[in-house]
Amino acid sequence: MPLQLIEKRYDIIVIGGGLAGLCAAIAAARHGCKTALIEARPVLGGNSSSLIRVNPTGACTFNSWARETGIIEEIVTEYVKRSHLPIRNGLMTSLWDLVLYEMARAERNLDLYLDTVAFDVEMASPNRIASVKCIQIGSELMYRLTAQYFIDCTGDATIGALAGAEYRMGREARSEFNETPIIAPETPDRQTQGSTLMFKSVDTGRPIPYEPPPWAERYPDEASLYIRHHAAVRLPDGSKVYAGYWWIEIGAPYDTIHQNSEIRDELLRHLLGVWDHIKNRGEHEAENMALEWIGFVPGKRESRRLVGDYILTEHDLKSQKLFEDRVAYGGWFIDVHTMGGILAKDRPPEHLAGNADLSDELVVEVYSIPFRCLYSKNISNLLMAGRNISVTHVALGSTRVMMTCAVIGQAVGTAAALCKKHGITPRELYEKHVHELQQVLVRDDCFIPEVPNRDAGDLARRAEAKATSHAELTLEPVGEEALYVDRCIVFPVSESRVEDVYLWMHSYVDREIDLTIEFLPVSSIWSLNEKPLGDPIKSSATIPPLHEGWVRFRLSADVEPRRLYRINVPATTGLCWGRARSQPGVVAGWKKTYWRRWRHAHFAHALKLMPPSYPYTPDNAVNGYARPYKWTNIWISDPRRGLPQSLILDFGEEVTFSTIYLTFDTNLNLETTRIPPLYVFPECVRDYEIKLLDGEPRTLISIRGNYRRRRIHRFKPVTARKLCIEVQATNGDPCARIYEVRVYE
Repeated sequence: MPLQLIEKRYDIIVIGGGLAGLCAAIAAARHGCKTALIEARPVLGGNSSSLIRVNPTGACTFNSWARETGIIEEIVTEYVKRSHLPIRNGLMTSLWDLVLYEMARAERNLDLYLDTVAFDVEMASPNRIASVKCIQIGSELMYRLTAQYFIDCTGDATIGALAGAEYRMGREARSEFNETPIIAPETPDRQTQGSTLMFKSVDTGRPIPYEPPPWAERYPDEASLYIRHHAAVRLPDGSKVYAGYWWIEIGAPYDTIHQNSEIRDELLRHLLGVWDHIKNRGEHEAENMALEWIGFVPGKRESRRLVGDYILTEHDLKSQKLFEDRVAYGGWFIDVHTMGGILAKDRPPEHLAGNADLSDELVVEVYSIPFRCLYSKNISNLLMAGRNISVTHVALGSTRVMMTCAVIGQAVGTAAALCKKHGITPRELYEKHVHELQQVLVRDDCFIPEVPNRDAGDLARRAEAKATSHAELTLEPVGEEALYVDRCIVFPVSESRVEDVYLWMHSYVDREIDLTIEFLPVSSIWSLNEKPLGDPIKSSATIPPLHEGWVRFRLSADVEPRRLYRINVPATTGLCWGRARSQPGVVAGWKKTYWRRWRHAHFAHALKLMPPSYPYTPDNAVNGYARPYKWTNIWISDPRRGLPQSLILDFGEEVTFSTIYLTFDTNLNLETTRIPPLYVFPECVRDYEIKLLDGEPRTLISIRGNYRRRRIHRFKPVTARKLCIEVQATNGDPCARIYEVRVYE
């Protein structure tokens, strides 16, 4: 029986329903475009779905306050509130699939096609796609879907390849882009990073034997799993689970596209061999553990990369180059896995795992991603997002992680919508409207380095912000960190002079220690490795034997108010520096004494300033940024004053408006893998009211039970001179916290 053919027309078609494709499709739909999202599998999420179970990670793992926002933040916030398991490899469940499904179904402009394989393209001309042809498995339906713009989020760049788009696959010669010899080979080849199969075990409470099949690989001892760590994961409830591991990976010499099934079969041999090792070889205390789930869909890292008008390189990442057309950011380290994966038994699975001192070469700070990497060089209506964007093999090591792919996806979906709005190609959008694209993305809660809110329609930009209170910078000790490495702290200074700085120190030696610190300005929270901005001020103090408490360092320094400064403390045997809870705009760093480059830490150090710093004033809520960057960029009320607390915007005259955007605090310093299960961010405002203050106060909006970072309120137009956001309760924090308020007519 012939398949039934159904023809439909859309503005934008997104092929591939991983996090990049989902975010692209939602963004396009939210901007008014009739959008189709085509996914070959029965669930969304790509490598993060319950079919594969790779945890989404991104820039925040290696950079403080760098967790991705926008659509992906909505997804993560919703999932962690519902899930009893953390976001970890092997632990992603079908509840994640459900959240993604609900996100897609909630968009009225978005049609979702699951179990639908796009197998061909029809061209309107040699450089323009007209339609894609698809088969929906299980429905005996064939679709011909036509659109003005197509977004390839297939990972394998399948649509681009079918359309004749220029692409690369494999490794460039190191000479082509002068990339690092650690990763780039002397001569080019078609080798790629491998694909992985995950697994998950469960504690049954009684001994469970395991007999591997005769075809399973044998790993008789620890040496046979060279630098492939396989300890159990402890869940928040104290239970133990073996899950993952990412290093059960095979790529070269196989072709990760055309030999995908062979790779799966080979991976199964090794996965079951690893489980045999855990159960039967050595002391793993896995007697009561049983296999609960085994992946049968390989999670790919690398295959084709479509070529755009620009190819992002290793040097762009390391130099933190600010592209004029930047629309997204990354910050994962340059994570290029060993060719061959687990087949390369005498080599580490990736370079940094084998040698931590390669941190100098492979760990990067937040960098920008240009729009020119996100549309095809030779197919005029094709854009791309995910691991198939225009980057080198080396740069892909960083850009391929899923949180980064998600923000790229939102950027591309928004770009396609603007192309539709103006009736132009993506290249023309770059040439004529890229600043409009940047402003739309920033309005939609996407962060772009050094792109503040410049929206002329935002009435809040012209308002004077006031508040009932604001907080002092307070960094009290809650623990300590040994100074076996050099350590530093970046912090905001609100005043024009710093007389003294106090550091909380604990000495474990019965002699005096002379300690000299350095004090200097920095450009941003992600500038730990920038060239010093002038000569540092040095100050010394003597720490008494076995001292535990504050130590005063005299600075007597005139400083530029409302900017970030830094203190460096050298490695000192027998001395610990107090550890403090992180605060917006505060960053800790560390490095081994012989390293050139600093690494970020996700905590703060105990510090006091004299005079005190007050960096959380209400004007931050209208200064153009909605996350810590070159300043704190957040209003925080004084915790000693309790709640409710209010933020007031005075427009100076009566204005008419009908839309308010609010951005709250969901602790962007907490990386996804460390968010607890069943979690609501305590910093986030829970109950609030929006009031008009002209004459008798009038409540416009009243919200209870909020847990989301971004809230948009639309209502019939009102006219007022003053607007008040009264925070009545949070989800646990004693302070009211608001990053941004936007007001539109």
